[in-house]
Amino acid sequence: MYKKGDIVLVSSRAGPTVYVELLKYVAKPQDYWEAILVYEKDIEALRKAGVPYPKKGEREVWVFDEEIIKKKN
Repeated sequence: MYKKGDIVLVSSRAGPTVYVELLKYVAKPQDYWEAILVYEKDIEALRKAGVPYPKKGEREVWVFDEEIIKKKN
């Protein structure tokens, strides 16, 4: 359904919905996607929700299929 390079809207466990680019699907030990946050405004929303996201550097996140809302057109 989804593939590497897709940009998808994700419902984060912290509350805000954010856009990520899917990088790599990892099947074991638990199925998830390695992804990167696309927009700076999404990083700010996560920080405001209490996620201690670094101000510089990595934008990597893990995304589970059930958290994906839809693919960006």
